Amino acid sequence: MKALPNIQERARLAALHHYQILDTVSETAFDHLVQLAVVICGTPIACINFIDENRQWIKAKVGWDVTELPYDVGMCPICIQQRDVFIVSDSLADQVWAENPITATPYDVRFYAGVPLVTPEGYAIATLCVMDHQPRQLNAEQVKALQVLAQQAMLLLYKQSTNTILRDCQHVEAALRENEQRLKLALQAGKLGSWQVDLKTGELFASNQCKANFGLPPKIDFSYQMLFDCIHPDDRNYQLVHPEDREQFAELLYQHLELNQPYQMELRLRRVDGSYNWFLIRGKVIRDHNGRSLRMVGVLSDISERKRTEEELKQQNQRSQLLAEIALKIRQSLQAEEILQTTVTEIQKLLHTDRVIIFRLWSDGFGTVVQEALINGCSSILGRKLFDSCFLEHYQEAYRQGRVNVIPDVKTENIHPCHREFLENTGVKSHIIVPIIVRETLWGLLIAQQCIRPRNWSSWEIELLQQLATQIGIALAKAQLLEQERHRREELARSNAELEQFAYVASHDLQEPLRMVTSYLQLLERKYKSKLDSKADEFITYAVDGARRMQTLINDLLSFSRVSTRGQPFGVVDCHIVLRQALANLKVAITETHAVITHDEPLPQLIADSTQMVQVFQNLISNAIKFRSEQPPQIHIGVARTDGEVGRTGGGEN
Repeated sequence: MKALPNIQERARLAALHHYQILDTVSETAFDHLVQLAVVICGTPIACINFIDENRQWIKAKVGWDVTELPYDVGMCPICIQQRDVFIVSDSLADQVWAENPITATPYDVRFYAGVPLVTPEGYAIATLCVMDHQPRQLNAEQVKALQVLAQQAMLLLYKQSTNTILRDCQHVEAALRENEQRLKLALQAGKLGSWQVDLKTGELFASNQCKANFGLPPKIDFSYQMLFDCIHPDDRNYQLVHPEDREQFAELLYQHLELNQPYQMELRLRRVDGSYNWFLIRGKVIRDHNGRSLRMVGVLSDISERKRTEEELKQQNQRSQLLAEIALKIRQSLQAEEILQTTVTEIQKLLHTDRVIIFRLWSDGFGTVVQEALINGCSSILGRKLFDSCFLEHYQEAYRQGRVNVIPDVKTENIHPCHREFLENTGVKSHIIVPIIVRETLWGLLIAQQCIRPRNWSSWEIELLQQLATQIGIALAKAQLLEQERHRREELARSNAELEQFAYVASHDLQEPLRMVTSYLQLLERKYKSKLDSKADEFITYAVDGARRMQTLINDLLSFSRVSTRGQPFGVVDCHIVLRQALANLKVAITETHAVITHDEPLPQLIADSTQMVQVFQNLISNAIKFRSEQPPQIHIGVARTDGEVGRTGGGEN
């Protein structure tokens, strides 16, 4: 049960009853206010709701069949308590409102925005509110307009009070004019032009702001046809709506008039000067008690500036995304040629320029076009070695310090005559030149060129090339480091291979002489031990022991040489490849002895260990070279098939 009203609440109720508004018939002035609230806020529901002691009575409404509500249903009682704008963006997202009957059938209110109607004495007696069955937000201009409409409603109510009018008629009139002016200013601030169409007569009313949006003078009175004639008098079939928007606009109008769907759209409309501006149009059809359409009211705002900003932001985002993609492609590749080719191709597509080149600079002032991307009709200069006689004297140091050279038109630009001649000889009408710095050294130039006609380059195009040139420099530096590392690894591998080969050859060649020395020392030890003097025995013992230790060292050396040649799992081995590797390992010996080495064609593929096959070829060829006469050796490697198996044939010839 609702508690008894306190003194403040009793005073508020007295102020409400003073206006004698409860249970009165509908009035056009109040109806127009809620209609305008629906149009401005874009909601399906709006109403003016007076809060009595135990009920809420609705004076004017749009989009709602409700005439009364219990006191504790909905948000209006809270709105008058707060005496300020009260907004619930999504009632189901708030536990308190989720449990209120207003969110359930038959109301189903998800969004609410209300402004209290406050009497001159400071009592909030009603609300002007808008509602929706879906969650939503209002922008600052809409909230401001809602507040102005609430003030207008209160002033209308105030004006209707006979006692109040008699007491202070001039004050009310001034306040009304002031609030009307505020409403106009609020509409003008958002470039909101109001309009109204009589659907029976075709008569069109438009505010001065609405006319200004089309570039029309404020004093002109016109119908639809007059508007079309005024904008484009020579074309009676002229359509006000942009051709690309007409189908959608026609569908919107049909959906609103026939199916009562919301009437709101962003579209392009033609102005007096023939240009198209973007507008946001919102409206509402007014029907009679039989549901017949009588008129439409609405507002129109010029949103061209917002559209331009959105388009610029969209283009900027696209450019940033493309830049990131190009930079990623450049950074992912560690091959210099691939980096440069990717760069010129992507830049040419992005900037739609005639020709993009990478110009590699040399220390003598010459340069070579090492990569190029161009359109049809623009001559290729790929691979040409070019020389600009002005470069060393006037440009090289500037580029080394990061200078960017932008020329919109070669013919009109104030440049050195020799440089102008150089550009004309290469078919350049306009260009952007950005230096490529690699590890603080001027490596080359990234150049975007126009060959067919001049071009005014934008700041973002210049900035894009600078950023990409930086990415190229970083990628080329990494590629150089990688190439140096690869050379170091190859050199280390070659050195290790030579060391292993030396160890193997040395240990292999020393085996037999050492075995012979060891055998004879052992014979001496067995035959003459204790038969000579003690010194001789001691010497023989030392010699035998030294030979054994030397044998151990040679065996260890041989084991070391075989560390990287241990057997691996068998696979398919191409004898051509392993033979080439063996010959590479023996290059010095082959060169020194002038050996001639030939082989059958083709050599077979075997199932073997490729490393050990290299050792086989290497040992055989090495022995053939070693055990030769004074003449240069001639060695042939061949194969023959015997009983289904492949065997080696051939030999050496001294």
